[in-house]
Amino acid sequence: VSTPASTTTVLTLSDGTEVLLSANSKLTYAKNFSAEKREVTLAGEARFSVTKDANRPFIVRTEQIQTQVLGTVFDVKAYPQTPADVTLYEGKVEVSLNGMSPRKMQPGEQATISKEGKLQLAQASADQGKWTEGEFAFDDKELKSVMQEIGSWYNISVVFHSRPLLEERIYFSMNRKSSVNEVLEVLNDLGVAKFSMKDNKIFVNKN
Repeated sequence: VSTPASTTTVLTLSDGTEVLLSANSKLTYAKNFSAEKREVTLAGEARFSVTKDANRPFIVRTEQIQTQVLGTVFDVKAYPQTPADVTLYEGKVEVSLNGMSPRKMQPGEQATISKEGKLQLAQASADQGKWTEGEFAFDDKELKSVMQEIGSWYNISVVFHSRPLLEERIYFSMNRKSSVNEVLEVLNDLGVAKFSMKDNKIFVNKN
């Protein structure tokens, strides 16, 4: 199942697990899971509310990171060309990178991949998970991460013309039903940078 830009899709898998699939995302799964395990593959972002089954672990595979659970609620974000992350809300999960030992997460934690390519756990920020409520919500986030999420939602490339702007931190929230032009207008009002759009690309320049 694939979702277009600016759209979310709700799926119920054969075991009763519910999935909220974010924009420009793709979930691949069997119509009926095997007797040994439940496995899906994700490219993009999704919220999983997994039906408990002690005999069949639920596994979410992405290009970078693997998450294994029995029954819980968590988000996985794994868009192409961006570092993957996992955020846990209920229950327990194990996350692992290819060839590395898995690490157990507790509710409220987020697993990310460091610049050195290692798995690291930290407390998730308060804005994490707001996308499921139809909001952009960024609390002291790097502009690079903010624009990656906005670009993914609208399926628009983002071009930075100033490297220092990548690390500028901003506070920003807005309804995801807004048009991309409305979002850029609000971002421009912050005064951090100049945002413009041309040929289906967003350009970020110094003021």
